[in-house]
Amino acid sequence: MRTLLSLSVILLNLSAVVAQDETPDASAALVKAIQEAGGQAIPLAQNDPRLSVSFHLSDQEITDDTLAIFADASGVHSINLRGTAITDAGLAHLSGLSDLVQLHLEKTAITDAGLEHLKDLKSLEYLNVYGTKVTDAGMSTLHGLAGLRKLYVWQTEVTEAGQEPLKAALPELEIVPDFKRDREREIMETVRAAEDAGKEVEELAAKIGADMKAADEAAQKAAAAAEVAATVAAAQASAGTVVEAATAHAAALTKAVEALKAASAGKEAIEAAEKSLAAAQKDVEDAKAAQEAIKKPVEDTAKAAEEAKKAAEAAKTAADETKKKSDEAIKRAAELKKKAEELQANNK
Repeated sequence: MRTLLSLSVILLNLSAVVAQDETPDASAALVKAIQEAGGQAIPLAQNDPRLSVSFHLSDQEITDDTLAIFADASGVHSINLRGTAITDAGLAHLSGLSDLVQLHLEKTAITDAGLEHLKDLKSLEYLNVYGTKVTDAGMSTLHGLAGLRKLYVWQTEVTEAGQEPLKAALPELEIVPDFKRDREREIMETVRAAEDAGKEVEELAAKIGADMKAADEAAQKAAAAAEVAATVAAAQASAGTVVEAATAHAAALTKAVEALKAASAGKEAIEAAEKSLAAAQKDVEDAKAAQEAIKKPVEDTAKAAEEAKKAAEAAKTAADETKKKSDEAIKRAAELKKKAEELQANNK
């Protein structure tokens, strides 16, 4: 099994070598010339010998003279000349590349005059003139390129007036940026944004009413809870006063009993005083029990009042935030509506 696998690998390698040997002399010469000029050239695919050529990463200066190697060439699929030193004159050397499908000319010094050399490249599908001095006049030169499908004109002097006739001549062409399409898209997006902002204003208006009602109800609950807490706290204070009074009365009776005993008062007087003292001590116990009984209600009502207060503050904050959002939405809706109207007016 390993022997068969090894033989298969050897046969594949031999096939690759044979394929290379079968490369036409003209193609091999072109590849060599491109490499010597500082470019790279590779077949488009294993079964497609057309060349993909790039000079944009070259460590040599690429000039108009460099492009002379393409004067009588064929089988060139794409050329990337981005950022090189070529000019309009250099593009004359590309005018005979009938197989050329893609051409990168971005960030070069070419102008409308250079595009004149491309008008017979019937196979051209992709053209990039980003960052060049091409204008609307150059667009009219491209009307005959029936196969052109993508054209990049970022940072050029091309305008909508120059794009529209070209789009009419080549309906399948996509121009980037497409000023008319982008403007219409902006209008549509702005109108939708204005509509969405209007709906948001309506939703927030309804929410403001609900939030303000909730804030008022929370404030009322907080006030009622605070009143209950104050009443219970007053009752606790009153119970404390009763305890103090009962304790003082019991202390006074204690002294009175002690005084009667010290004076060797009659038995009946001492018993009567002791009976009064016992009653006073019972009053103290009852007062303390009443005071203890009110302790938890005081804590509960105070806690309820604090929670109601926090709830009221949170409800007010929510209402204020909704009001702020509503004000912002109203402003945004007005701005978007104005912008949409201006865009629509300018589009007529």
